[in-house]
Amino acid sequence: MKKHASFYALLLIVPMAALVLMSNSSGAPLIGVTGSPLDEANATSFGLTSGSCLACHDNLGNFNASATITTNIPSGGYALGQTYTVTVTQSSTGAADHGFQITAESAAGSKVGAFSLTELINTQVDINGRFATHTFASHEFVDSWTMYWTAPAFDVGVVTFYAAVVAGNDPPGGGTTTVDTQVAFTNYVVGGVLAVNNNQLLNFSMYPNPSDGQVTLQLPSDANKAQVSVFDYLGKSLIQKQISTSNNTIDVSNLSAGIYFVRIQTGSKVGTKKLVVR
Repeated sequence: MKKHASFYALLLIVPMAALVLMSNSSGAPLIGVTGSPLDEANATSFGLTSGSCLACHDNLGNFNASATITTNIPSGGYALGQTYTVTVTQSSTGAADHGFQITAESAAGSKVGAFSLTELINTQVDINGRFATHTFASHEFVDSWTMYWTAPAFDVGVVTFYAAVVAGNDPPGGGTTTVDTQVAFTNYVVGGVLAVNNNQLLNFSMYPNPSDGQVTLQLPSDANKAQVSVFDYLGKSLIQKQISTSNNTIDVSNLSAGIYFVRIQTGSKVGTKKLVVR
């Protein structure tokens, strides 16, 4: 019995180890190391001593490292389902290697919105778009990284971006920079959802809801066509389709059971409704 237990434990450990090695070989690990409240809370579940870059870097270097987050998100808040650019910049003195990771969380303590790439060489995102981080290819040449962030399709209140950056130099013989490094943190707070005037609200009907296949969207009488987007609870866009009064169904049969959000935009009007998929 012990032999079997050891065998199954090995089966579990090997892919986890491979995940960590693969993540580190291509840049920062694609698990939470930004130092955000949720990343710190989840650190032990990933076998980390810290939910920040301090899990791998010693923070004993002296490079005057600092980090900034800039974005084109309006100061008053985000528009539901809107895609913005977010830039993380690391400033340091005497460091040849640079790295970063960023995430976004609500005040309720959940990951919100979805990161995606503006380019494929210097940045990477995890499969769910919860984190954006540097690649191994960029750590010696780049100290500023820009990515997209798509706001949630529903109101999650205030959103805070958390970023961690690392400054250091390659060790003798090359390899991953983990010693004689300096870690710096920053955050950027965005207000809640931008106010929408009543004349900008789009009223539409959606049925059946719950659904396990096709969903019909009925536009108001003054709208002939509209752009439809279906988002998950993180704000990641899963379906995009142009509909009209004569072609007004969307196929959701490939979506897993759960709660989604359907956003319809026509002209300057926008409407969002919750969809349950069985």
